Amino acid sequence: MTESELIQAKLVAEVKALRQRVAELETAGIQRQRAAAVLQVSEARYRRLFESAQDGILMLNANTGRITDVNPCLLKMLGYSRGEFLGKRLWEIGLFKDSAAARAAFSELQSHGYIQYEDLPLKANDGRRLNVELVSNVYWADQQRVIQCSIRDITARKQAEAVLSESMAELQKRNEELDAFAHTVAHDLKNPAFVISGNAQLLLRDYATLPDDERQRHVKIIEQTGRRIGTIIDELLLLSRLRKSEVETSPLDMMRIVAESISRLADNIRAARAEIVWPDSSAWPRALGHGPWVEEVWTNYLSNALKYGATPPAAPRIELGAALQPDGMVHCWVRDHGRGLTPEEQANLFIPFTRLDQVRLAGHGLGLSIVRHIVEKLGGQVGLESQVGQGSTFFFALPAAQ
Repeated sequence: MTESELIQAKLVAEVKALRQRVAELETAGIQRQRAAAVLQVSEARYRRLFESAQDGILMLNANTGRITDVNPCLLKMLGYSRGEFLGKRLWEIGLFKDSAAARAAFSELQSHGYIQYEDLPLKANDGRRLNVELVSNVYWADQQRVIQCSIRDITARKQAEAVLSESMAELQKRNEELDAFAHTVAHDLKNPAFVISGNAQLLLRDYATLPDDERQRHVKIIEQTGRRIGTIIDELLLLSRLRKSEVETSPLDMMRIVAESISRLADNIRAARAEIVWPDSSAWPRALGHGPWVEEVWTNYLSNALKYGATPPAAPRIELGAALQPDGMVHCWVRDHGRGLTPEEQANLFIPFTRLDQVRLAGHGLGLSIVRHIVEKLGGQVGLESQVGQGSTFFFALPAAQ
């Protein structure tokens, strides 16, 4: 082959190789165009998801911690503008401003690539307090490490959980009260039931041989014990009404209410030869409450004073009164001159319902627990002042009527 032919063959081979290279480049170009189109679609899809996400999203440079992007949901959630986020470090914005914890969290994120907070308190731009879930993770994008923070507002859920927790606690309290009352009712009714049964059996067996005065004594015991059972039942019915009733308070005619209470206890007052001292109508400040409930409070206090308000053989002298206090409460009291109560006895008065089956103090307990329930439900407080040998003053306070 001549030199000319060799040159010609070489040129043909180079042209062929060049054409093949051009074809390869064209194929690569088409592939790049397709890849670019796919990437463009992917980026558009990501941007749509980013813009429409119902959770807040922050994008950060993983090396510097500076914010590179923020979605509309987070702007709306926290009330900041886009400009207040971009280019700032996480701990430089009001969201986490000057927070050592935010710096520590960023360091941990850089080290481990992932961090999660299930209940993170945040402060919005307008001062609102939010509870959020925050999940941050590090990944590679466009040949650089980025951080994505997903922030979900769980404030409404936390509020609902708090309401549910409160309801569950109230339900638990009511169940405990019911258990305590079941024990209390059994305790309070068991003894009088035995007394009635015992005296009735004795009368049935020995009625013909018993003297008249002895028969009368047993009948009187049955009658008095039956009254005691009736009182317990009345207290339980009152408690049932208290649980179910929500009443509107109104100004009270306290003198009339006290007069009704005294009238209800007229037989007890005569039997005890008690002296009741109480002021005329002009001395009673106006309080807010519910008349029938407040009458029960006075009746309970008076009943206890009649039982324990004197040292035999002296007759009880019971003083009633009320005064308007500087704090806007009307302070009402029943003062007796009995033996008084020790600090230990005082600690066991006005006890919560759930302790009625644990602590028993003769003549007190259920009644005074109901008193406490009534007064607190009307927005007031109960209490007593007592010293051994100097009598006791039981009081309650209700809001004053304007």
